[in-house]
Amino acid sequence: MPSHQVHRPSVRSPLSGLLDELRRELHAPFFGPLLSREAAYQGTRGVFPPVNLYEEGDAYVLTAELPGVAPDAIDVSIEGSTITLSGERKIEYATGEGTAVHRRERQSGTFRRAFELPREIDLDGAKASHKNGVLTLRLPKAAKARPRQVTIETA
Repeated sequence: MPSHQVHRPSVRSPLSGLLDELRRELHAPFFGPLLSREAAYQGTRGVFPPVNLYEEGDAYVLTAELPGVAPDAIDVSIEGSTITLSGERKIEYATGEGTAVHRRERQSGTFRRAFELPREIDLDGAKASHKNGVLTLRLPKAAKARPRQVTIETA
């Protein structure tokens, strides 16, 4: 005879998020960056910013989701075949008399991510654009790194 189990959805108190954040803050001095606000910004919900990196013909294309980050707050540097994205996301929170925070999930802070490409790129041909919170880098491969067709001569 099959047994039937009743599924009860878990119910979280409205204070659960605040208690979790308080717990992280209290443990941070003892456990270091693993539980700090910076770690929450970069770890618990994935690394910020999330990126896609792919190869398209003679170029690499990197897209990064950067909602709430102004283009002038983003730094892109290229050294050899390493691309580094860094910057800061600033989020203003309501404060003051009579303000009660019920949930705060969007984090402010600095970020830095580095990516090693399989080959060097043409620095002069690199292009960056920012549209609707998405940064797109088009990074052409260096001429010496591009595949070449060799013509076979006959004697």
